[in-house]
Amino acid sequence: MRLKEGSERGVAIFTLEGEIDLHYAPALRALFQAKAKARAPSLVLDLTGVPYIDSTGLAAIIEYFRDACGFSGVFCLAGLNDQLKSIFKIVRLDKAIPMFETTKEAVDAIEQGAILPASPSLFRRTAA
Repeated sequence: MRLKEGSERGVAIFTLEGEIDLHYAPALRALFQAKAKARAPSLVLDLTGVPYIDSTGLAAIIEYFRDACGFSGVFCLAGLNDQLKSIFKIVRLDKAIPMFETTKEAVDAIEQGAILPASPSLFRRTAA
């Protein structure tokens, strides 16, 4: 996995390339933790160059999404190929994390206020 960190119009962007699996998820988690510690107001994760993600990669993404909810940060995904879209739909993350075809579309949506921070209640457990 390779990461390019940048920003566009005040929105932080992580552009990833390569598989996100057991070997690289810890590095991604550390990058996300740094963004959470800095309370990044908005972050787009560009997955255009990612052919595959496993459960450890998904866990790192979910953890950041949860952390961002805690400080009202906005988080979204961009550039998912059909296989990644399918994986995110199977685990129903497509219902929680906004997804866009391109980074530009994601940044535009953030800039226009079309994406609101997720509610922290999304992560509260309820008794069954």
